[in-house]
Amino acid sequence: MAKVALSVYFDTLPPEAISDELAPTIDELGLWENCRELAMNGWTVIENVAEGSFNQRFRKKIKEMFASRNYNMLLAKDDLFSEAVLNPKLLAMAEFSVGRGFLLSQVAASVRPKDAGALGLHADNNWIPAPFPAHNMLLTGCWACDEFTKENGSTLVIPGSHVLKRHPTAQEIQEKRGAIAIECPPGSVAMWDGSIWHGNWERKTEGSRVVCHITYTRLMMRPVEDYTQYADGLVEKFGERMAQLLGRQDSLNGPNGFEYDKLLTTFNNAKR
Repeated sequence: MAKVALSVYFDTLPPEAISDELAPTIDELGLWENCRELAMNGWTVIENVAEGSFNQRFRKKIKEMFASRNYNMLLAKDDLFSEAVLNPKLLAMAEFSVGRGFLLSQVAASVRPKDAGALGLHADNNWIPAPFPAHNMLLTGCWACDEFTKENGSTLVIPGSHVLKRHPTAQEIQEKRGAIAIECPPGSVAMWDGSIWHGNWERKTEGSRVVCHITYTRLMMRPVEDYTQYADGLVEKFGERMAQLLGRQDSLNGPNGFEYDKLLTTFNNAKR
């Protein structure tokens, strides 16, 4: 054990740092500004995440799922959702925000028609007591299959609220002071950290606002959705990156307890 311990990282990257290993990917994908925005503002928008044909197929599939009352556990219900969560830009942003070895927490969908009411203000760190940790625990990606505007019922955020590292009060929820709309074209993904206060606006326009909600989490966090019964098939079909997202590459929650053969990788990933 002493020999293993000497090989473990004991230093931890600061919350806003990009590791040397991740930097070439961020550069290749053109995500430096998105990383800066996410760190400074608590949210960012990545446009043109996938080609237009994918967005059209994705929108159609989400509407089909929603019509059949399939809102959650979508990773197990169609390969399009696996393609979405494995999108290289989303994976790179997730590693920057919630660390190497991160997990998939949830894949859900929403379809908002005209006159759909507003969602109350909240932070996604709903099961984390305040003050929130300095390092982000959850990263949400809101895949906009339709244009995001205030009138269309887009997400709202309270700029600067992420630095407070706490939940909003009842008065703050009611007032929504300083709220702005996240606006972006179809095929974009709006991403925000678990600390920022957000909700959405009432939808006032005709038609539907179709969205896929994807949440990634640090490797020590308990995911919202449990894909254990589907994991073998998903890993066989989509490979090692899916294995990571489903917790197959770390020591935690193994079928026989802590998996010591993955100890070094797990401990090191947790600090990066």
